[in-house]
Amino acid sequence: MKKRWMAVLMAVGMLLPCGNVPQVTAESSVVYDRLKGLPFENGDPFKGVDVSSALALEESGVVFRDSNGNPTDLFTLLADHGVNTVRIRIWNDPYHLESRKTYGSGSCDADCAVKLAKRCADAGLHLLVDFYYSDFWANPAKQSAPKAWTNYSIDEKANAIAAYTTDTLTRIAATGAEITMVQIGNETTNGMCGVWLDDYDWSESGWQQLAKLWNAGAKAVRAFDPEILVALHFTNPEQDGKYAYIAQMLDQVQVDYDVFATSYYPYWHGTLDNLQSVLTSVAETYDKQVLVAETSWSYTLEDSDCFANTIGQSENLGDYVDYPVSPEGQTAFLTDLFEIIAAIPDSKGLGVCYWAPAWISVGTDYTQNLERWERTGSGWATKAAKEYDADGAYYGGSSVDNQALFDANGKPLSSLSVFANIVGDGQYQPVKDVAGNLLSNPHFEQDMGWTDAPSGWQLYNSGADHFDVRAEDPHSGSYALHWYSETAFSDSKLSTAVTVPEDGEYLVSFHMQGDTQSHYQANVTINGRETVSGSGTGQGWSDWQNPALTVTARAGDTIHLKVSVSSAAASYGSMDDFVIRKITDRPEMTTTTTNTETTTPPPQPIVGDIDEDGSFTVADLVLLNRYLSEDSRITISPNGLHTADYNRDGQLSSVDCLLLQHRLSYA
Repeated sequence: MKKRWMAVLMAVGMLLPCGNVPQVTAESSVVYDRLKGLPFENGDPFKGVDVSSALALEESGVVFRDSNGNPTDLFTLLADHGVNTVRIRIWNDPYHLESRKTYGSGSCDADCAVKLAKRCADAGLHLLVDFYYSDFWANPAKQSAPKAWTNYSIDEKANAIAAYTTDTLTRIAATGAEITMVQIGNETTNGMCGVWLDDYDWSESGWQQLAKLWNAGAKAVRAFDPEILVALHFTNPEQDGKYAYIAQMLDQVQVDYDVFATSYYPYWHGTLDNLQSVLTSVAETYDKQVLVAETSWSYTLEDSDCFANTIGQSENLGDYVDYPVSPEGQTAFLTDLFEIIAAIPDSKGLGVCYWAPAWISVGTDYTQNLERWERTGSGWATKAAKEYDADGAYYGGSSVDNQALFDANGKPLSSLSVFANIVGDGQYQPVKDVAGNLLSNPHFEQDMGWTDAPSGWQLYNSGADHFDVRAEDPHSGSYALHWYSETAFSDSKLSTAVTVPEDGEYLVSFHMQGDTQSHYQANVTINGRETVSGSGTGQGWSDWQNPALTVTARAGDTIHLKVSVSSAAASYGSMDDFVIRKITDRPEMTTTTTNTETTTPPPQPIVGDIDEDGSFTVADLVLLNRYLSEDSRITISPNGLHTADYNRDGQLSSVDCLLLQHRLSYA
């Protein structure tokens, strides 16, 4: 049989439960006090990202990849790296009034939000819904009302905000997505929805007008679901007394909200100590929770999309913080930022959302990029946006691609894993077993403690200081197989075996993390005969890989898995969450008999023949990819859908695409 090997980080959200992040050591992690009222596992904080432009980027040809370079679903990848929340911006009508051409930046209307919400629901990610109540960008300098509301009175705007909020939340909730927080306006430091405090000389009457708008949104959210947190969003925490004044006025005019959210870009917004001080003051004085709703740091000063970056040279970095411009610098900055928010008293610091970590280049040729930006809206702004934002200057691409947590080819930087290192104070992260897993102790939890003889497994230590199960660096639960040695070792082994109950193709997979000096070799045999094998190397601490093998077996066969580990001196790593499960019947193994004679079975559908032309080709994969991307022009018959569900889990996903692509490669 031909060898078949996959490194399937992309599949983790489908094959294993999303959101189970590794336990980490105190020296490299941030531990939050359990946050009461938040639904995240283990009392975790908001670990958020804003990827609102994702659909437009994908339409422009951007492909996100796992750490091995395999195409993957962005949202599943985020979940596997510890992200638990996606912040989605919503504009009312980001299109030219006559031509209906997009203004750009992802064309983030309610329809886009619904599609993003469905992707989040599938990946197990929560939502922070960010209503701008504008048709395009809103910030301290831009707060235009939607075109349709331009001539509305304050009361009419309040009514429109309430109706739009209710209608949009209803549509989003219908996708099954979990809405945890709603933001009423974006960076509303100086006004919102065409109402400017400066027009009222910053008097109380101006604040009262804004209060009507904020309270209209809050009331709609409360009526829709009283469990959803209501956030207001401001910026410029570095300005002396700014947040104290804003919080005082919100209290004075009786604005209803739960969370005081801030933007914090370290290039412009002061020191971390100052941020902690002003947020602590708001939290303690007014009994509010606080959140960093936007932040970022650069991993390079190079431009990758032929469009100038906001932070393009070292003098743009500012004087407030001093982190390296590198993925390591991003990791250090985010760790420190989470830490100062965790230190807000009484567990009032809710967490951090990273802004635009996936807004990467759509290509390397300016002419081609410009066509994509204009056509799909994947850049900062299109020419059509001039209608609404006459002073807009950023027509073209992404000005923040060098602040992403992905490289220009769509692979995650090491800094993306920082979210996995931010945990709550719970002592145990629940393990959710994968349906159909034949292993009896796949997560090493059964012995409830240290052991070098885990139930259902055989271990052989060839000379490492330790090669055993312990409560160190698990992928989920409390325990994992872990190794470390001051001296080099080779071929330490773990193995297990199961007898399969029926004919079919079986998936064998596990999770592995470790430094680049840790190497593994996986071998799967059936009834003692070597069938498939594969090898790999660690990619760094907490950078979890999900290697997988597929084998064909008959009922009663014994599948034996052996994984050998070799490591240099002072090297480390761990393995966890093993799976052996049936993923599909194999038609070529099926026979039909009667008591009197052998009969020819009816023709079986060809696995992967999605277009039903009698063969499985690359055209079927293209068709499935377009269908999964919700291309409205694509229809697939029930029979085609049945043949596309390769792993027979009752749903179509990127996992089926990967498995079918793998099958085609060895056809």
